[in-house]
Amino acid sequence: MAKRAWRVLAVLGSAVAALAGGAPAPVNAAGEEVALAIIVGRNSKLTNISLSELRQVFQSDKVPSGERLIALNHPPKTADRVGFDQVVLGMDPEAVGRFWIARKVHGEAGAPRTVATLGTLRRVVEKLPGAIGYIRPGQLSSQVRAIRVDGKLPEDPGYRVRYGR
Repeated sequence: MAKRAWRVLAVLGSAVAALAGGAPAPVNAAGEEVALAIIVGRNSKLTNISLSELRQVFQSDKVPSGERLIALNHPPKTADRVGFDQVVLGMDPEAVGRFWIARKVHGEAGAPRTVATLGTLRRVVEKLPGAIGYIRPGQLSSQVRAIRVDGKLPEDPGYRVRYGR
C-alpha cells in the first residue's frame, strides 16, 4: 500500500508540475509577517497538532500520539520553506542541510518529500492519507483544510507558525 501511495505521489507530482508550473508564492513585499497554514486532506481526522509534534513530523521522528503522518515540504530555499524551517525546526537552510546529512550518515530516517509546486502539494495532501504540509491561508482549497497548531488557526492571535522578513 505504501509503495502504491508513493507511486501515486510521483505520478501526480510529475503531471501537475508539467501542467501547473506554479512557483511558490513570494514573500510579502512590505515585509509583514507571513502565516503558514498547516494542512491535511479534508477527510483527515487530525484537527490539532502541537508545535513540538509538528517539528517531530518534519524531522521524520515518530510522533508521541502514534499518528502516521507524511510530511511534504516546499523546495529548499523558497521563502515559505525557509520561514517554516526557521519557525518550526529552529534552523536556517544550511543547518537543515547539515541535519539531514547527519541523519543519513547515522542511518536514520530521511528528509520529508519535497513537492515542486503549490498545486502538487495541495493535490497530494488531498489524495494521500496521512499527508501533511503547509501553505499560506489564501492558498487553501476546498480539498484541504487548515488544522490548529497548539489550538490556534492562522487567523488567531498568538498563532506561532509565522515568519517575517
